[in-house]
Amino acid sequence: MKNVFSSKSGSLLFLLCTISLFVGLYFNEDAGGGGTRADFINTWGYVQALKQNIFIDSSKWTRLLPLHYLFISFLDSIIKNEFLLRGIYCLISLLVPYLFYLNLKLKYPKINKNILLSLASIVLILPYYRSSSIWPNPHVTAFIFFLLSTYFFIKWEAKKNFKIDFHLILHIIVLAIAVYTRRYYVIFFLYFIVCFFKNLKFSDFTVICLLILLLSLPGFWIIYQYPYYLTNSGFSLKFYNSILINSSIMSFYLIPLFIPVLLGNFKIEFKDKRFYIISLVIIIAVVFFMSLFFSYNPRLGGGYILKLSNLLIDGNLLFYLSSIIGFFMLFYISKENLLNLFMIFLIFLMFSNQMIMQKYFEPMLIFIFFLIFHSKIPEKFLQNSKNIIFLYSYILIFLITAIINDVFKISINYFW
Repeated sequence: MKNVFSSKSGSLLFLLCTISLFVGLYFNEDAGGGGTRADFINTWGYVQALKQNIFIDSSKWTRLLPLHYLFISFLDSIIKNEFLLRGIYCLISLLVPYLFYLNLKLKYPKINKNILLSLASIVLILPYYRSSSIWPNPHVTAFIFFLLSTYFFIKWEAKKNFKIDFHLILHIIVLAIAVYTRRYYVIFFLYFIVCFFKNLKFSDFTVICLLILLLSLPGFWIIYQYPYYLTNSGFSLKFYNSILINSSIMSFYLIPLFIPVLLGNFKIEFKDKRFYIISLVIIIAVVFFMSLFFSYNPRLGGGYILKLSNLLIDGNLLFYLSSIIGFFMLFYISKENLLNLFMIFLIFLMFSNQMIMQKYFEPMLIFIFFLIFHSKIPEKFLQNSKNIIFLYSYILIFLITAIINDVFKISINYFW
């Protein structure tokens, strides 16, 4: 294993990234373009209203489920200082890289722990994650429960006995809490149900399904009381928009994980090169066809590359190219295991919205890549610490450009 890291480099990187987060807090950073700050301000009235009535109709402020806002309301009733509350939430947000690290240690026991901690720490310099931590956002709260659920699932899966036990039950309960924080986490239940069906006895599988149904009952009650949680999901049938955007955004995070292949840091197998060439031609044709119908206003998000393409060349050419690259990388991952294909399909389905934000994928796609996908690529990537250095360089450039964009309002001035 090639490792250029010292014995304490992982801890040092975690410390530096943590300091940078609190520096961002001091300067009221919102590298996500201002939207996270606006969300926090616009929902503050809801946070205050929850102190009087936890069953209050939230539609005046937000269409998101109430669990995160209940937590923030509880904190605010104790702290009674907005900036201090945000600081404490930043401390809480450090649980995400820590839990990611614990997951990675379980998933990759043979990989150097400094490399794993360094990878986990990179979460703290991702622009949208930083914004969601500095301006308390449901994304971070949901990540905590999601990573707890994957931790219990990996522990259960590692036993290889595939029976109902304490870890499996905890996995399901905590994942349900994640769903009650951000409703689109329900896609992971669909994924894990397939895993349960594949590995459990039918009697055990039936019990697990009943447990999931039981945990979903409060959700059905919430939807019955407040139908807008379902009717205002923003789902769109314009798949020619969402498919291209999802592929482009996913390519943004997958590119630095695949580029080390081109640098010779590790190899992936292309056993039938002719097959992959034909597949690439088909992907190009599909993207070209969908581009004829593509119609999406960058004011509604669309991702970094869509905006960059319009800023640099006043068109979508770079965006379409990123979609092609994204499709090809996802195709390779899908070919490794059909469960990967199912997970990717669920992501595309869930984010078929009228408004598609890059923050939905950050750092979710990184978690999926290293913790959920059945692939040889993540472990190969982690076997060479130079790949981590390259990934840091890539994300730092992303962060710097995002901060510059926020300070000078480049995208806002251009698209608005």
